Order: sequence, then structure tokens, then C-alpha cells
Amino acid sequence: MTHANERLFDHELAREWKLKKTRALVDKRMELKEAIARYVEDGDSLIETGFAYARGPLAAYWEIGRQKKKNLVGIYTPDGLNNIWHEFGGLEGCHVAYVGVEMRGLISPFRRGVEAGTLKIYSEWSHGGLALSLRAAEQGLNYVACKSMLGTDIIRSNPYIKVSEDPWTGEPVCLVPAMYPDVAIFHVHHADKYGNGRIWGLSVNDTAIAAAARKVIVTCERIVSTDDIRANPYQVVIPWYVVDAVCEVPFGAWPGDMPGMYYFDRPLQERVVRIDWKTPESTREWVEKYIYGTENHYEMICLAAEDHGMNVLDYIKSLERLSCAAAYQNIGTWGSGADVDWTYEEVAKRAI
Repeated sequence: MTHANERLFDHELAREWKLKKTRALVDKRMELKEAIARYVEDGDSLIETGFAYARGPLAAYWEIGRQKKKNLVGIYTPDGLNNIWHEFGGLEGCHVAYVGVEMRGLISPFRRGVEAGTLKIYSEWSHGGLALSLRAAEQGLNYVACKSMLGTDIIRSNPYIKVSEDPWTGEPVCLVPAMYPDVAIFHVHHADKYGNGRIWGLSVNDTAIAAAARKVIVTCERIVSTDDIRANPYQVVIPWYVVDAVCEVPFGAWPGDMPGMYYFDRPLQERVVRIDWKTPESTREWVEKYIYGTENHYEMICLAAEDHGMNVLDYIKSLERLSCAAAYQNIGTWGSGADVDWTYEEVAKRAI
């Protein structure tokens, strides 16, 4: 079998794979454990969807860890909490636009791997450059030409981008090749049994990723009827004909954010990034307890709620209601959010 990086930009292989996919309306519902076992293979490239901790399919990523998939290649557009697996043999290397969780800090396992040379960085991209690569695949193009990344060191560190001459102006342009990841997993608000996925809010790069990826798993907060989907077709971002599996996983983005449903679990994320993953030893202890030590996502949430002394689900749902009130106070949709108290005592910062 070829290496994931060879498949990543193989236009002919991608076309052959997609022509084999059925367009029939087939019931694709299954348990998350079965979907990961069937469609995520050792050595696959796995691309991030959503936007790091915002609508990321975290339940699926934790399940990949439970099943101890090996030698995966990450594609980060950006990446949030899905890069610890290299310390456990699960992640061989990655293609990177950005890794981190913003005000919560950088992620120590990723930094350790890069500094030690145990996590390979195959290529670096700008956000726009990586988005264009996926867009080229979505549109059936072998590459797109752009000005993005010219004059930066990205050109030196990315072996896939070529600099050429615009035939009309004679100016330099970047030729960005179409990218075809092996696996993409999306967490959406609703889906039907065929795989039509409804997303509230921004889709980020997900429309392009869905068309580009060879294998697609959709996890959702709730499976709804196809009649429901057809009644609101403008909300369908993931079309059924690219999808291989549909899994109902309530709170599947936890501890991340699911717009309109629940907010990210900030205390837990801060503790993980600033304390629990600070050293290889503490990271292993966390993974052994929360990933290997739990049967599924629900057990993991229950364990976190027990350890952190609060009802995690009620807490993050209430925060999302408050955020909606604050966002819509000027147009009166959700009522006034003017009195919402957003003060917050951060989890103690450590050197990160």
C-alpha cells in the first residue's frame, strides 16, 4: 500500500475511488465504534474539520485513540486537541496550517514531538493556501493558481507548492495542487440516515473537504427524518453521496463548541492544555484514564463531570444560551444579554 502522502495528491486515484462510490439512498446508520473500525485504517491521512474546538468531531477522535489506530497523517486546517496520538504511536506526521487553542495556549504534546523530531512536519501552509488546495479537489481541478504564500518561507518548507509564471501578466504565481485526504469526519447538528448533514452557522472548509475526502464519516447531535432535511435544504452542507457512515453522537463536539446547542468546556480545555498534557507522563496518565479507561464518549463525559465537580452538560448548554442572548441583544431575538456576567477565573496558567 502506498504512503498516505503519495495518495494525498494523486488525482487519478481520487477519481477512481469516487467513481466507485454508490449514489444510492442507502441507510448508513451505525455505531461510532463500528464506523471508526471500518473506515479509519492504520496509515490513513485524517483531515481536521470544523474549526479546531468549534464543531470538531472530538468524540470520533477519542474513539480513534481507543481503537489505537497507528501511523496516521494529520492535516490541520487548523488543529485543536487532535494531536496527542503521536506519543502513543497513533500519529506519524502532519501537514500544518495552525495548531493551538488560541487563548487557552499552545499544545505541549505537539511541541514536544516537533522539537524531538518524533512528529514529522511534511508541509506547512497558510490557512488560505490549504483551503485552496481543498477547493481545487472539490472543483475537479488538478491545481489552482494564486498569490497566497508568495514571498513567505512557506514556499521553502512546502514541497507540494510550485512557483510559476502567469502566462498573461508574467508575474509569479503559486500553483497549489488539489488535496485528497483519506478520511474526513464531520460533526453536524442533524443528519438523516443517508448522510445529508445539516450545519447551523459557518461551515468553514467543510463543503470542500467533504468533496475531496475518499472516506467520510458524519457524526451528529441527532438523526432526523429525510422529510425534515428536505424541508430545510438550504441548511444541508454535507450531501449524502459523499458519506460512508452516519453516527448519532449527542455532545459529540465536547469539550468543544457546538453553535446554538452548547458552548466549549473552557475549564476542562484550559486544564488539559495548561496542566494535564504538560509532560509526557501526565499526558499518558490522562489518556489512560479518560480514553483507554472509558468505553465510549458518554463514559468519558460522566468521568469528567465527576472529576470537575459540576454537571458538565448543563454547564456548557447554559453558557451557549448566554452567548446567544449576548449576541442577539440588539435585535431582540433571544432577549437581552446586557446583564450577562462573563467574568471568569481562568485555570492557573503554567509555562506552555
